[in-house]
Amino acid sequence: MLRSERVRLFSLALSLIAIAVVPAPPLVAQQPAPSVEDGKQLLRDAHTKSQQAKTLEQYTEVIRLCEQASATGLSESLVDYERKLRSWAHNQRGEYYAEQAAALAKAGQNEAAAKVDAQGLAEFETAITLNGDYWKAIHNRGVSRAVSRQLDLALSDFSRVVELKPDYVNAWFNRGEIHYELEKFDAAITDYSRAIELAPGDHDLHIRRGHAYFQLRDFQQALADYDRAVTNSPQDAEALVNRADANRSLGRWQAAADDYLQAIRLDSKSGRAYQGAAWLMATCPDSKMRNSELALRAAQQALELLGRQDHRGLDAMAAALANSGDFTKARETQAEAIRVAPPEKADSLQKRLELYEQDRPFREQ
Repeated sequence: MLRSERVRLFSLALSLIAIAVVPAPPLVAQQPAPSVEDGKQLLRDAHTKSQQAKTLEQYTEVIRLCEQASATGLSESLVDYERKLRSWAHNQRGEYYAEQAAALAKAGQNEAAAKVDAQGLAEFETAITLNGDYWKAIHNRGVSRAVSRQLDLALSDFSRVVELKPDYVNAWFNRGEIHYELEKFDAAITDYSRAIELAPGDHDLHIRRGHAYFQLRDFQQALADYDRAVTNSPQDAEALVNRADANRSLGRWQAAADDYLQAIRLDSKSGRAYQGAAWLMATCPDSKMRNSELALRAAQQALELLGRQDHRGLDAMAAALANSGDFTKARETQAEAIRVAPPEKADSLQKRLELYEQDRPFREQ
């Protein structure tokens, strides 16, 4: 509760009276100020604790010891070491918060995740203030900024990291991801390519570069990357679906069908695999590849797995219905797909709806 000025003055008067009647306490000998040797010992203790530190409390203790040591008149070299050690501990606390935020986000607690992630970002900021060339903290700040959609700032951080630590694969990969998000696909390909040079066996890098090529409609290069990803990880159903999409875009219908089928065998819960298979069997210009009954069954399975908020599953179902001659349901389903689709997909979806309104099925070019 806030106190009024009158009450504060009354309390002050009572305090003065008390001072007059209460005997003064005995003098206490002042403790000597910490010496430089004390500071060195504090740093040694902080260093020792940092070797085993794994918890938030232990990182905090390292910071406390460093702060105490910094007030003892350390030499220039020890000041530099103290700041770097404290920077490390703040970065570790930031990583702790970032991991907690990721767990909360995975559990669907997005508001709580955002708050904890902000704590992590503040720790990374402090770490960088203490040690401006600490590439790991700069990279972590970039990740936090990317999570909060501060894409330009994240891009700046990752660019700084590739200057400080050019052999760090994740920095090139993450900068590629930001370029991809910003639809700078050529720049993304350059970054992914550098990451691949550093880690040629990483199949995810090939998948991401393949996606960038796919966005540029360079399907042959996309296929080469997806093929490498499948070679590196043959049990990865997602890699097979990506390769199937590239094969389909190149008119390699049988190869696409084989990949979709193999993806379903590896992962019976892959909605994308069922959606791709349904689309191929409903829209392929080669009549030998079309199968009305199987297309409908695959489309239904895709919808159950993807949900009716995914426009791709609805689009595939509408195509399968139109291919089977049920244009009334095809129109209804396509209209639903348009309602839930992102704006950039509206034109292509609308063109297919116009075909169904003319009682005509859609065929791939």
